Amino acid sequence: MPAAIPAGRHGKAVKLAEAGKYQDALDVIEQHLDESPDDAEALNDAAVLLHCLDRSDMAVEYLERARQLDPGHPEMVWNLVEALLAEAEADKARPLFDAMDKVGILNIDVLNRAADIFLNQGKLAAAVEMLEWSLRLEPGQEILKPMIEVIRHKMTAGR
Repeated sequence: MPAAIPAGRHGKAVKLAEAGKYQDALDVIEQHLDESPDDAEALNDAAVLLHCLDRSDMAVEYLERARQLDPGHPEMVWNLVEALLAEAEADKARPLFDAMDKVGILNIDVLNRAADIFLNQGKLAAAVEMLEWSLRLEPGQEILKPMIEVIRHKMTAGR
């Protein structure tokens, strides 16, 4: 069963977003947030719109506020991780992976993207940690084993 559409401006913003009118939806949801700044669901929805508009840096701010208001909401954790990874902030996303794992929403795509970010930043140990975790979730990723060995070799060669 689909989720109920919120009432008022928030609901109008959701309908605009569903129609692909992301900027219009964001404008309307911002009006709603002016009146209801502590609406965690609206903050989350605004963040998703910002992410869709390639403004993930602002989405992170909204999602952090939303999580302060509703810290255990899995969708907000997921959205925050997506925004952080879009901003190449794997260091900030990493602590959220445990929470995602506990509720069963952590997946290999998230871990492999985080590993790629860490690799690009020269954070080899963190990259290995992500790839090993990914392998524990899905052992059939044979390509990861030689990648981990190459990274480990680079780590020991760099000492």
